[in-house]
Amino acid sequence: MNFDYERNTRKFYQNDATAQRYHQMFVSSKGWRNLPSRVVARKERRAIETLLAQVPHRTALDMPAGTGKLAGIFATLGTQVVASDISASMLKVAEAEYAGIGYDRVSFRVADASDLGDFGNKAFDVAVCLRLMHRVPTSLRRTMLGELAHVASHAIVSFGIENGFHAMRRSVRASVFGGSNDSLCFCSMAEARAELEPMFEIARHVWIAPALSQEVIFLLKPKPQPAGDAA
Repeated sequence: MNFDYERNTRKFYQNDATAQRYHQMFVSSKGWRNLPSRVVARKERRAIETLLAQVPHRTALDMPAGTGKLAGIFATLGTQVVASDISASMLKVAEAEYAGIGYDRVSFRVADASDLGDFGNKAFDVAVCLRLMHRVPTSLRRTMLGELAHVASHAIVSFGIENGFHAMRRSVRASVFGGSNDSLCFCSMAEARAELEPMFEIARHVWIAPALSQEVIFLLKPKPQPAGDAA
């Protein structure tokens, strides 16, 4: 796999223009090119709302929070949220999103998902991590999963699952719309389970718009870890 994590993940969203483009891709009501992204985003929000309702919680870590895509859901549930992201530019848009709906039970914090130690052990009832793991190489992904298991009593995490259909779909999309046909850090369902199961019990998984998206969301319960093995 030829994937530059520093360039294509850590640094990619570190400017205001990129953050605004990302936000508009999912929220703008205009343009047919981004229609699939908007459909997927709506289905993703419905799935997250359903999964959060199954987890008794008062507090949540949204990591990465991005541009605040889950603000309305957390507001509906009355969740106390820490919205965290590696990009201050993304969080700036997220702050505006929360302000726009008048929800103030939220704080914002720049942080790296590979090091959440400042939050403390089981600081949150649930951690939500969407649209990150498919942009992270396997070894670092395992570190991030360990961090999520450490800071929260439950986790909701999405993976990008690769198969023949989606490889072909990406190729067709790239030829029609232009852009990259990069496979990023997708993995098989078996590989995703192999990464998750040492640290979590998998309570449920949900495919998000499987004809349009490679995203699968897992509802997870961290397993007790032997002393000295915690991330």
